Amino acid sequence: MKTNWVETYYKSQYELMTSNFAYPPNHFFEDEVSLLEEQVGRPFTTVLELGAGRGDIANILARQDREIVTIELVEEICEYAKKHAHQNIQVLCGDFYTIKLQRNFDLILYLDGFGVGNDDDQSFLLQRIFNWLSDDGYALIDIYQPLYWQEITGQEMYPFGIENIIRKYDYDETGNRMTDTWREKGKENEAITQSLACYSPEQIYTLCEKAGMHIIAYYPSGAMDFETGIFQKKRIVG
Repeated sequence: MKTNWVETYYKSQYELMTSNFAYPPNHFFEDEVSLLEEQVGRPFTTVLELGAGRGDIANILARQDREIVTIELVEEICEYAKKHAHQNIQVLCGDFYTIKLQRNFDLILYLDGFGVGNDDDQSFLLQRIFNWLSDDGYALIDIYQPLYWQEITGQEMYPFGIENIIRKYDYDETGNRMTDTWREKGKENEAITQSLACYSPEQIYTLCEKAGMHIIAYYPSGAMDFETGIFQKKRIVG
């Protein structure tokens, strides 16, 4: 599924970050994979990653002798991902609301992007995720919680300390959606914005139940460090 802003936003964000060397350091993705493995809590060998971007997480998983399939919408990002992909990775360029996959996976990842459309769109995608899972498969999905975004609305930062880029968070109370706007200094008229639906745990439960999925756990995530522009992950406390 594509809305008016999706492909333009992610393509422009990629170009903006690339031209300003504004990508997270390698250890950020290594920490992310470590946390994901901790959350899954069981062995897995096949992975589907939706909205995989440049493939940073996929490459770390692939180097651990896992078989990975990634799906990314923007052609330019897919070309980068293919050029740098580990041999255990298959990079697919397409829309994961319409792409056809004839296989199942132990683990499905959708990090930082759920909530593009409306509730019906989320239900449709969750049903697709359910159908792509193996019989005992798991899905880890980032879903934004409204209370956090209500608290930080209006907050600005420099992503990864790059002062040429200004990023602003807001919250649309009417639509219950977070907005994430990026602009380059001196180019205010070229700002790009993504808008993602936010859901309470009860609403997430209802969406998953409709798709036939059973929630094992909710994992509270971290928070943005607004001084550095880097997201700080919180680990599981057991």
